[in-house]
Parts: sequence; C-alpha cells; structure tokens
Amino acid sequence: MRITKAPTVCAIAVLLASSGAFAQHKEINLTVAAGQPTRAMKPLALVSEFFIPEVEKRIKAAGLDIKINWKEAYAGSLLKPTFVLKGVQDGIADIGFEPTIFHPDKLPLEQISFSTPFVTSDVVLVGKTIDKMHATFPEFAAQYDKFGVIRLAGSSYDSYELFSTFEVRKLADMQGKKIGTAGAALQWIRGTGATPVQSNMTLYYNSAKTGVIDGFIIFPSSIPGMKFPEAAPHVTKVGFGAQYAAALIINKGVYNSLPPGLQKILREAGQAWTAAADKVQFDLGNSGFDSVPKFTGATNFVLPRAEQVKWANAMPNIASEWAQRLDKEGLPGTKILAAYMSEMRKAGAKPLRDWDAK
Repeated sequence: MRITKAPTVCAIAVLLASSGAFAQHKEINLTVAAGQPTRAMKPLALVSEFFIPEVEKRIKAAGLDIKINWKEAYAGSLLKPTFVLKGVQDGIADIGFEPTIFHPDKLPLEQISFSTPFVTSDVVLVGKTIDKMHATFPEFAAQYDKFGVIRLAGSSYDSYELFSTFEVRKLADMQGKKIGTAGAALQWIRGTGATPVQSNMTLYYNSAKTGVIDGFIIFPSSIPGMKFPEAAPHVTKVGFGAQYAAALIINKGVYNSLPPGLQKILREAGQAWTAAADKVQFDLGNSGFDSVPKFTGATNFVLPRAEQVKWANAMPNIASEWAQRLDKEGLPGTKILAAYMSEMRKAGAKPLRDWDAK
C-alpha cells in the first residue's frame, strides 16, 4: 500500500511563495482620454505611440508582476477638448491629455508662456524652462492638487502662427477682423484692432469656411492632420513663439492606489514622453509651414521683423497684468515671471519684448 507523505517544510514554503507571487500579480485598468484627434497633434499621438509602450517597457525591465489593460479614447469620444481636467478629476478617465491653454482660471501658472509671446521658437527650451518652474515653485503642482489630479509631464508646441482668409502683410491688415484662438492666446489680439473669438482647433476649419471667423491662431505642425490651409489659405509667420500648452495628468486617487514602482514608472515615462514630443515639434512646425503652398491657392508669408515688433509693442503688457493678478491671489506671479524670462535669456532667447521690465 502506497503511503503519501505529508508535505515537507520546504515544499510548503515553495507553495506559499508561489501563492504569494500570484497574489501580488496586479491587473490594472487604465483609460487614457483626449478631446483632440491624434492626427492633429504629434504629442498626443505620442501618448499612444510612445508613452504607453514606454510604460510597458519599463514595467518589464523592472520585473513588476503587473498587467495594464489600456483603453484609449481620443477625438472627444469620451471627453470633449475642454472637459479633460474635469473628466479626469471625476474619474471618467484615469489619465488625460489636458490642454492647459483652456484653463487660464484653473491653471493660471501654466499660462506663463502664453503671457509672454514673441520670446522664443525653441520648443525644447520652453519645455525645459517650464519643468524648471515646476521644480522651483511648489505652487505649480498645487494647482493640479486642487482638482484631484497629478501632472505627470507636459508638452510644448511649435511657434503659434496666424491662419487667415485674408492676406496679412502688416499689423494694420488685422483691423476689424475676427480671429479665433483659445484661452490665454486671446490676449495676443489685444491692441491689433481685431476681435478675439474664443474657439479651439476642432472648430477652426468649419468656422473659417463659413465666415464665423476670419482667421485663427494655431501651430503649423497641425497642418498635415487638420488641412487648415484649405479653410484659411493665408498662413503668416507672426512669431508668437513656442508654447507650453498641454499636460499629461492622472487622477490622484488612481495614482495613489498604484504600486510605488508603477507610480515611478509613470513619472519617468512621462518625462521621456516630454523629451520625445518636444524634440519633434520644432521640425514639424517648420515642415508644416513649408507645406502650405502645396494646398491649392494657399500661400505662406513671414511677417517682417519690424511688423512683429510693432505687434508685440501694440499689446498691453499682458505678462505684467498676469503676474500682478496672481500676486493679488497670493501666488508668486511676479517672481515666476522674472525667473522664467531670466531662464530664457540665459539660454540665449532674444525676446522681442522684455515682458518683465518695469
């Protein structure tokens, strides 16, 4: 008769270790959402093409027993362009591509580059300087904390330029025109004689086609995906400059529920995404602008520097207004403005206007 021996201590230990490892296996569902289509913005496309694969690669390299089930919802299929911050806060999406430009009231410090146009076209420099501001001033992170989200990373865009249904050869050509743009960029129209119209890139094409607006301001890298010169065939390089315009955010409760190792990976992958996205944007902007004549009847034009300077000086000092408004709210607006402009000059930027001048 065969006698079955009781499990040895060693065997029991192996079984317990095995079951412990199984128990630690974590399957996590993460939904990533954006209001814009991926074809419109390379940084957004790189969320799918770079950030998510980078997270997966780092999970594998770290030996974490974690499986993420990713759900991607772009082009407003889950959250409309202006509702990403609220949607991530409410848990409708876990991670969101948040256009910070849409929320000058909720994310006021993130508007620093939009409050200082005509400073630099160097996308990488803008991104690095914004990250330095985040590292230097804790008030930047506190903005997001108020809405129950955490900023993982940010992305900047090639110099914003003017797309119009009419020719622009000098600042005076703007008189009486209706120009669409978003958020803090509306201030760039002040002093020009044109009327600013609140809009966003998903509306520009049809609004220009139907005469709701006479033009709009957006980055030329969007041209291949959005075909904007079909609706606004005159593209003028005004030189508003590269702009920090979006952040990758995650719901704070979701983030805090994740294993520390995965939290670290999400932040590191976010930083890698920033570097990858900012690097391609400058070239994409130039190639987008150069592609304009390929559209039937479309032309591109570089506004003479004298007219650019005239435009910059026609505006009130929107940076000083921004800083003083934040100072009154208890935020270090003036200190941040001075630090930002100082960093830009140290890096070789040559602003058309010294926004921090008294």
